[in-house]
Amino acid sequence: MQKSKAFTLIELLVVISIIALLLAILMPSLRKARLTSQSVVCQAHLKTWASAFVMYTNEYDNLFPSVMAGSGGLYGWWTIALKPYYGDETKMWFCPVATKPYTQGGLDPFAAWVVETNDMGDLRPGDYGSYGINAWVYNRSGQYNNFSEAYAWKSTFARMPNRVPIFGDCMWRGGFPEHNDTPQNTEDVRFVDDNESMRYFNMNRHSGATNLVFMDFSVRKVFLKELWRLKWSKNFNTAAPLPVWPEWMAGLPGGN
Repeated sequence: MQKSKAFTLIELLVVISIIALLLAILMPSLRKARLTSQSVVCQAHLKTWASAFVMYTNEYDNLFPSVMAGSGGLYGWWTIALKPYYGDETKMWFCPVATKPYTQGGLDPFAAWVVETNDMGDLRPGDYGSYGINAWVYNRSGQYNNFSEAYAWKSTFARMPNRVPIFGDCMWRGGFPEHNDTPQNTEDVRFVDDNESMRYFNMNRHSGATNLVFMDFSVRKVFLKELWRLKWSKNFNTAAPLPVWPEWMAGLPGGN
């Protein structure tokens, strides 16, 4: 009678070792593929937002939404102004790597912002997202009509519209980046300070880069170090000295 063949302990250990080695080789590639896929989905969401901005500016003489008063309104009015153009689709509010609110344990740079007050019309407390507007493009109105000429850009007026960000990955509903803003010392600390609001957009969500919509309504991935070379406002000095990069940014691609 012929005995049935079976793996010896040594053979099983060899097979397990080979499988572990293959997984170790494949995991970085699989992780890179997943991150690339998430970045592509993020850009697809931003293209939908770009279409909403196109429809809005076409209807309002090439002007972007107006600045509104009220807590949070200064940054969040786009959420109301664009509602007729984006409908009820909720997925487009989120970068796929930033879907968990910071109030529910989401950690920067992957945390979504949350509305905590009920003073913004249809945007209710508990609503949240992970994109924000470059508030310099807001149209001046009401009590904010004394804003500097850095505001109220028409979408057709910028000399290099593909260098003017209007919307994108953000840890807040928007901000006013300045050329002398400095990067945050660590990438995982939630920082809310209007005097340093470049940090709102300086989110390492896409392997040293972020995704932005530009004034020509194109969407592209931008290295974080390049943020200081974009034309955020009419007064933004793109030739100003770059900040000293903190340790977490020093080794990132895309610049000195």
